[in-house]
Amino acid sequence: MEMDLSEVKEMEKDEEIDSDLSDSDTEEPEEKILDATSLSALDMILKSLWNISVFVSNLSMDYVQEANQSLTDNESVPLQDILRIFMLNNLSLTHPLEANGVSKLFLNILELIPRWNYHFEVNEVAKTICIRCKTDMAYSGETSYGIIINANSLRVYKSAFKEFTFENIIKASMINVKMLCDKEGCGKRNYVDTMISNLPSAFIVALQWENNETEKEIFDTASVLATEIDISAIYRYVGDSAFTKYRLVSMVWSHGNLYNCVAYENNRWVRHFCSEIEVIGDWDGVLRIFRELHIRPEILFFENAILKDQMFSEQGSED
Repeated sequence: MEMDLSEVKEMEKDEEIDSDLSDSDTEEPEEKILDATSLSALDMILKSLWNISVFVSNLSMDYVQEANQSLTDNESVPLQDILRIFMLNNLSLTHPLEANGVSKLFLNILELIPRWNYHFEVNEVAKTICIRCKTDMAYSGETSYGIIINANSLRVYKSAFKEFTFENIIKASMINVKMLCDKEGCGKRNYVDTMISNLPSAFIVALQWENNETEKEIFDTASVLATEIDISAIYRYVGDSAFTKYRLVSMVWSHGNLYNCVAYENNRWVRHFCSEIEVIGDWDGVLRIFRELHIRPEILFFENAILKDQMFSEQGSED
């Protein structure tokens, strides 16, 4: 199942963020009672996005261009705070999130920043050859913003196919989808092959939970996750780029009634919760926290590895 903006409830305002950001420096959000869980989810999503290099770079450049000034000339309000104020003014956060609602909140955020949507877009085309009438079919293309997969499916596939990687399991869940043959008189349901021709700057994987999982089930699910994936192992990539690998840079997980962000910063994993930061260390340390605190990862942010390396290289040369 793909993450699609059509699933997001219609927003009252459909304004681009850049025009509002320049006016948001001195505006505070309206006085309203915000739901603590929803506010926590927003803060941790923004914290996660802030670890995606291309997002920060483009947000900064667009803001500088729109405001016609450098960020250093406007130190009174950090860019992170400007973005947060804008979101508070335009999102409805007065009610608790629905179950597995973090991915929908993320899509609501994307709807408010349409200029940066293309960094997350995956343009998919489903193709198949009917096994009954041998008709070659291509279904109309769709734009998604990542993959949604049931946490239980990860455990089921891993239990049945122990050699499967995280990529293999995502691929298997997609192949399991069937579509009707559109040739008149046939109507056979066929498995489809999903193709993409573009590589998004960032790739999103959202997990859906029942929220009654045992400690072992949570750990077994988390153990399937990977810190690096090859998107060409998930889709049939028909583009011309050889750089199809993505690295996990951050994720949002639920912990009780609040949300945390775990991000890879300064060559180690750290945990952001409320206004505190805890250094975790390596990936095994992350898995240990999953087990000990019964934490459910809900949305994972991967970034194109070569793009991230190039941006770090450019930043280093400027220094």
